Amino acid sequence: MEPRRVMAQQIREAMISAIGEIYCRPHSETLELLKIARDQEQDEIARDMLDSILANAEIGAREGIPVCQDTGLVIVFAEIGTSVLIEGVTLRDIIEAAAAEAWQKYFLRDSIASDPLRRVQKPEPANTGSEGCNTGPETLYGPDTAKSIPVILHLDQVPGEKLTLHVALKGGGAENCSALKMFNPTTPLEDIEDFIVATVVQAGGKACPPVIVGVGIGGDFELCARLAKQALIVPHSAEGKKICLLNLEQRLLDRINAEGKGVQGFAGSTTALEVRILTAPCHIASLPVAVNLDCHAHRCTTRII
Repeated sequence: MEPRRVMAQQIREAMISAIGEIYCRPHSETLELLKIARDQEQDEIARDMLDSILANAEIGAREGIPVCQDTGLVIVFAEIGTSVLIEGVTLRDIIEAAAAEAWQKYFLRDSIASDPLRRVQKPEPANTGSEGCNTGPETLYGPDTAKSIPVILHLDQVPGEKLTLHVALKGGGAENCSALKMFNPTTPLEDIEDFIVATVVQAGGKACPPVIVGVGIGGDFELCARLAKQALIVPHSAEGKKICLLNLEQRLLDRINAEGKGVQGFAGSTTALEVRILTAPCHIASLPVAVNLDCHAHRCTTRII
Protein backbone atom coordinates (compact mmCIF):
# COMPACT_ATOMS: atom_id res chain seq x y z
CA MET A 1 0.00 0.00 0.00
CA GLU A 2 1.32 3.41 -0.98
CA PRO A 3 1.98 5.75 1.94
CA ARG A 4 -0.13 8.86 2.24
CA ARG A 5 2.07 11.84 1.52
CA VAL A 6 1.52 14.83 3.80
CA MET A 7 3.01 18.04 2.52
CA ALA A 8 5.07 20.31 4.75
CA GLN A 9 2.82 23.20 3.74
CA GLN A 10 -0.25 21.44 5.19
CA ILE A 11 1.48 20.95 8.53
CA ARG A 12 2.79 24.50 8.54
CA GLU A 13 -0.65 25.96 7.89
CA ALA A 14 -2.25 23.72 10.53
CA MET A 15 0.27 24.82 13.15
CA ILE A 16 -0.09 28.53 12.38
CA SER A 17 -3.86 28.14 12.46
CA ALA A 18 -3.73 26.33 15.81
CA ILE A 19 -1.51 28.95 17.44
CA GLY A 20 -3.68 31.70 15.96
CA GLU A 21 -6.71 30.10 17.59
CA ILE A 22 -5.38 29.53 21.08
CA TYR A 23 -3.24 32.58 21.83
CA CYS A 24 -6.44 34.61 22.11
CA ARG A 25 -8.97 31.92 23.08
CA PRO A 26 -8.92 29.63 26.13
CA HIS A 27 -10.20 26.11 25.50
CA SER A 28 -13.99 26.09 25.20
CA GLU A 29 -14.38 23.37 27.85
CA THR A 30 -12.37 25.48 30.27
CA LEU A 31 -14.60 28.48 29.68
CA GLU A 32 -17.63 26.35 30.56
CA LEU A 33 -15.94 25.16 33.76
CA LEU A 34 -15.10 28.78 34.66
CA LYS A 35 -18.72 29.80 34.13
CA ILE A 36 -19.93 26.96 36.34
CA ALA A 37 -17.40 27.96 39.01
CA ARG A 38 -18.55 31.59 38.83
CA ASP A 39 -22.23 30.59 39.15
CA GLN A 40 -21.49 28.38 42.16
CA GLU A 41 -19.08 30.75 43.88
CA GLN A 42 -20.30 32.24 47.17
CA ASP A 43 -17.35 34.52 47.85
CA GLU A 44 -17.89 37.99 46.41
CA ILE A 45 -14.20 38.67 45.71
CA ALA A 46 -13.72 35.31 43.99
CA ARG A 47 -16.87 35.82 41.93
CA ASP A 48 -15.62 39.24 40.84
CA MET A 49 -12.25 37.77 39.79
CA LEU A 50 -13.96 34.99 37.83
CA ASP A 51 -16.06 37.62 36.06
CA SER A 52 -12.83 39.45 35.18
CA ILE A 53 -11.24 36.23 33.87
CA LEU A 54 -14.28 35.54 31.68
CA ALA A 55 -14.39 39.15 30.46
CA ASN A 56 -10.68 38.95 29.61
CA ALA A 57 -11.30 35.80 27.56
CA GLU A 58 -14.16 37.46 25.71
CA ILE A 59 -12.07 40.55 24.90
CA GLY A 60 -9.12 38.41 23.76
CA ALA A 61 -11.31 36.45 21.36
CA ARG A 62 -13.12 39.53 20.07
CA GLU A 63 -10.06 41.71 19.59
CA GLY A 64 -7.61 38.98 18.60
CA ILE A 65 -5.16 39.82 21.36
CA PRO A 66 -3.35 37.44 23.76
CA VAL A 67 -5.37 36.38 26.80
CA CYS A 68 -2.17 36.46 28.85
CA GLN A 69 1.04 38.48 28.75
CA ASP A 70 2.92 35.16 28.83
CA THR A 71 2.34 33.82 25.34
CA GLY A 72 4.05 30.65 26.42
CA LEU A 73 6.12 27.82 25.07
CA VAL A 74 4.80 25.71 22.18
CA ILE A 75 4.04 22.14 23.28
CA VAL A 76 3.03 19.57 20.65
CA PHE A 77 1.91 15.98 21.13
CA ALA A 78 2.03 14.57 17.59
CA GLU A 79 0.52 11.23 16.54
CA ILE A 80 1.78 10.17 13.12
CA GLY A 81 0.06 7.32 11.31
CA THR A 82 2.09 4.35 10.11
CA SER A 83 0.94 5.10 6.54
CA VAL A 84 1.96 8.77 6.62
CA LEU A 85 5.04 9.96 4.75
CA ILE A 86 6.52 13.44 5.19
CA GLU A 87 9.11 13.97 2.50
CA GLY A 88 12.33 15.92 2.59
CA VAL A 89 12.11 17.61 5.99
CA THR A 90 11.54 16.58 9.56
CA LEU A 91 8.31 17.19 11.42
CA ARG A 92 10.25 19.15 14.05
CA ASP A 93 11.73 21.50 11.43
CA ILE A 94 8.28 22.18 9.97
CA ILE A 95 6.68 22.83 13.35
CA GLU A 96 9.50 25.06 14.59
CA ALA A 97 9.41 27.14 11.40
CA ALA A 98 5.62 27.43 11.66
CA ALA A 99 5.84 28.52 15.30
CA ALA A 100 8.41 31.19 14.42
CA GLU A 101 6.17 32.45 11.62
CA ALA A 102 3.12 32.48 13.90
CA TRP A 103 5.03 34.48 16.51
CA GLN A 104 5.70 37.17 13.93
CA LYS A 105 2.22 37.04 12.42
CA TYR A 106 0.38 37.44 15.72
CA PHE A 107 2.96 39.73 17.41
CA LEU A 108 3.46 37.34 20.33
CA ARG A 109 5.93 38.04 23.10
CA ASP A 110 9.25 36.29 22.81
CA SER A 111 9.51 34.38 26.08
CA ILE A 112 12.43 32.09 25.37
CA ALA A 113 15.98 32.33 26.69
CA SER A 114 18.23 30.19 24.52
CA ASP A 115 20.81 30.06 27.29
CA PRO A 116 18.97 28.96 30.45
CA LEU A 117 21.69 30.12 32.84
CA ARG A 118 22.59 33.50 31.40
CA ARG A 119 19.08 34.46 30.26
CA VAL A 120 20.27 35.47 26.78
CA GLN A 121 18.73 34.55 23.45
CA LYS A 122 21.29 35.38 20.82
CA PRO A 123 22.89 32.11 19.71
CA GLU A 124 26.60 31.87 20.37
CA PRO A 125 29.21 29.70 18.69
CA ALA A 126 29.81 26.36 20.31
CA ASN A 127 32.59 26.64 22.78
CA THR A 128 34.75 25.06 24.97
CA GLY A 129 35.69 25.12 28.52
CA SER A 130 34.18 27.33 31.12
CA GLU A 131 34.59 30.60 29.24
CA GLY A 132 31.31 32.48 29.01
CA CYS A 133 29.62 30.51 31.79
CA ASN A 134 29.43 33.28 34.34
CA THR A 135 26.24 32.69 36.29
CA GLY A 136 26.37 35.74 38.52
CA PRO A 137 23.27 37.85 39.13
CA GLU A 138 24.11 40.36 36.38
CA THR A 139 24.26 37.74 33.69
CA LEU A 140 21.48 35.52 35.03
CA TYR A 141 18.89 38.24 34.59
CA GLY A 142 20.28 40.26 31.70
CA PRO A 143 18.09 41.48 28.85
CA ASP A 144 16.92 39.14 26.14
CA THR A 145 17.41 40.51 22.67
CA ALA A 146 17.02 37.83 20.02
CA LYS A 147 14.27 35.50 18.84
CA SER A 148 14.19 31.86 19.72
CA ILE A 149 11.18 29.55 19.67
CA PRO A 150 12.06 25.96 20.44
CA VAL A 151 9.10 23.57 20.32
CA ILE A 152 8.69 20.80 22.87
CA LEU A 153 7.66 17.94 20.57
CA HIS A 154 6.41 14.56 21.76
CA LEU A 155 6.02 12.13 18.87
CA ASP A 156 4.10 8.85 18.82
CA GLN A 157 3.52 6.52 15.88
CA VAL A 158 -0.02 5.18 15.63
CA PRO A 159 -1.89 3.00 13.12
CA GLY A 160 -3.52 4.77 10.18
CA GLU A 161 -2.94 7.50 7.63
CA LYS A 162 -3.54 10.64 9.67
CA LEU A 163 -1.26 13.11 11.38
CA THR A 164 -2.77 14.51 14.58
CA LEU A 165 -1.27 17.53 16.30
CA HIS A 166 -2.30 18.41 19.86
CA VAL A 167 -0.97 21.94 20.32
CA ALA A 168 -0.67 24.03 23.48
CA LEU A 169 0.85 27.31 24.61
CA LYS A 170 2.18 26.70 28.12
CA GLY A 171 3.04 29.67 30.31
CA GLY A 172 5.93 29.73 32.77
CA GLY A 173 4.04 30.51 35.97
CA ALA A 174 2.02 27.31 36.12
CA GLU A 175 4.91 25.27 34.72
CA ASN A 176 7.17 26.43 37.55
CA CYS A 177 4.78 24.86 40.07
CA SER A 178 5.23 21.35 38.72
CA ALA A 179 6.63 18.59 40.91
CA LEU A 180 7.85 15.02 40.57
CA LYS A 181 8.54 12.49 43.30
CA MET A 182 9.85 8.96 43.18
CA PHE A 183 7.81 7.16 45.83
CA ASN A 184 8.58 3.87 47.45
CA PRO A 185 6.25 1.29 45.87
CA THR A 186 4.84 0.46 49.29
CA THR A 187 3.73 4.07 49.82
CA PRO A 188 0.05 4.26 50.84
CA LEU A 189 -2.27 5.95 48.36
CA GLU A 190 -3.10 8.55 51.00
CA ASP A 191 0.53 9.77 50.93
CA ILE A 192 0.43 10.12 47.15
CA GLU A 193 -2.79 12.09 47.39
CA ASP A 194 -1.20 14.35 50.03
CA PHE A 195 1.72 15.05 47.65
CA ILE A 196 -0.60 15.98 44.76
CA VAL A 197 -2.83 18.18 46.91
CA ALA A 198 0.13 19.90 48.58
CA THR A 199 1.73 20.63 45.17
CA VAL A 200 -1.38 22.49 44.03
CA VAL A 201 -2.08 24.23 47.33
CA GLN A 202 1.52 25.37 47.85
CA ALA A 203 1.50 26.92 44.38
CA GLY A 204 -0.93 29.50 45.76
CA GLY A 205 -1.57 32.21 43.18
CA LYS A 206 1.64 31.57 41.23
CA ALA A 207 -0.04 29.17 38.82
CA CYS A 208 -2.94 31.60 38.18
CA PRO A 209 -5.78 29.43 39.56
CA PRO A 210 -8.32 28.08 38.93
CA VAL A 211 -5.93 25.54 37.43
CA ILE A 212 -6.20 22.30 35.53
CA VAL A 213 -4.18 19.60 37.33
CA GLY A 214 -2.40 16.96 35.25
CA VAL A 215 -1.10 13.91 37.11
CA GLY A 216 1.14 11.15 35.79
CA ILE A 217 1.51 7.96 37.82
CA GLY A 218 3.84 5.14 36.83
CA GLY A 219 6.29 4.68 33.98
CA ASP A 220 9.71 5.99 34.94
CA PHE A 221 11.24 9.38 35.79
CA GLU A 222 10.56 11.04 32.43
CA LEU A 223 7.44 9.11 31.38
CA CYS A 224 5.44 10.11 34.46
CA ALA A 225 6.26 13.78 33.74
CA ARG A 226 5.17 13.36 30.15
CA LEU A 227 1.94 11.69 31.29
CA ALA A 228 1.18 14.61 33.61
CA LYS A 229 1.52 17.09 30.73
CA GLN A 230 -0.26 14.82 28.27
CA ALA A 231 -3.20 14.64 30.68
CA LEU A 232 -3.52 18.43 30.40
CA ILE A 233 -3.27 18.74 26.63
CA VAL A 234 -4.46 15.61 24.83
CA PRO A 235 -8.25 15.14 24.95
CA HIS A 236 -9.29 12.12 26.98
CA SER A 237 -12.66 10.57 27.51
CA ALA A 238 -13.84 9.22 30.83
CA GLU A 239 -15.20 6.26 28.87
CA GLY A 240 -13.05 3.23 29.50
CA LYS A 241 -11.22 4.84 32.39
CA LYS A 242 -11.06 2.78 35.54
CA ILE A 243 -13.65 3.72 38.13
CA CYS A 244 -10.98 3.89 40.80
CA LEU A 245 -9.10 6.56 38.79
CA LEU A 246 -12.26 8.57 38.18
CA ASN A 247 -12.98 8.42 41.91
CA LEU A 248 -9.40 9.46 42.68
CA GLU A 249 -9.66 12.46 40.31
CA GLN A 250 -12.86 13.64 42.01
CA ARG A 251 -11.47 13.05 45.50
CA LEU A 252 -8.34 15.05 44.70
CA LEU A 253 -10.39 17.87 43.18
CA ASP A 254 -12.59 18.02 46.29
CA ARG A 255 -9.58 18.01 48.62
CA ILE A 256 -7.74 20.73 46.66
CA ASN A 257 -10.75 23.03 46.59
CA ALA A 258 -11.51 22.37 50.27
CA GLU A 259 -8.13 23.89 51.14
CA GLY A 260 -9.57 27.28 50.22
CA LYS A 261 -6.71 28.88 48.27
CA GLY A 262 -9.27 29.92 45.69
CA VAL A 263 -9.25 32.10 42.59
CA GLN A 264 -5.77 33.57 41.95
CA GLY A 265 -4.83 32.29 45.40
CA PHE A 266 -6.93 34.99 47.12
CA ALA A 267 -10.41 33.73 47.86
CA GLY A 268 -13.25 31.39 47.02
CA SER A 269 -13.93 27.71 46.63
CA THR A 270 -12.35 27.01 43.23
CA THR A 271 -8.60 26.45 43.23
CA ALA A 272 -8.80 23.75 40.55
CA LEU A 273 -11.30 23.14 37.76
CA GLU A 274 -10.32 19.57 36.99
CA VAL A 275 -7.86 16.84 37.97
CA ARG A 276 -6.82 14.52 35.14
CA ILE A 277 -4.76 11.38 35.78
CA LEU A 278 -2.90 9.17 33.32
CA THR A 279 -1.09 6.02 34.39
CA ALA A 280 1.47 3.62 32.93
CA PRO A 281 3.00 0.36 34.11
CA CYS A 282 6.19 0.79 36.12
CA HIS A 283 9.07 -1.18 37.59
CA ILE A 284 8.17 -3.11 40.74
CA ALA A 285 10.81 -1.13 42.65
CA SER A 286 9.48 2.29 41.59
CA LEU A 287 6.40 4.46 41.93
CA PRO A 288 6.98 7.79 40.14
CA VAL A 289 4.32 10.51 40.43
CA ALA A 290 4.36 13.85 38.60
CA VAL A 291 2.09 16.88 38.81
CA ASN A 292 1.88 19.48 36.04
CA LEU A 293 -0.41 22.52 36.29
CA ASP A 294 -2.00 24.71 33.65
CA CYS A 295 -3.50 28.11 34.38
CA HIS A 296 -7.12 29.10 33.76
CA ALA A 297 -6.27 30.24 30.20
CA HIS A 298 -5.56 26.59 29.29
CA ARG A 299 -4.63 27.31 25.66
CA CYS A 300 -4.76 24.11 23.64
CA THR A 301 -6.36 22.66 20.52
CA THR A 302 -6.07 19.80 18.03
CA ARG A 303 -5.50 19.63 14.29
CA ILE A 304 -5.95 16.44 12.24
CA ILE A 305 -4.32 16.27 8.80
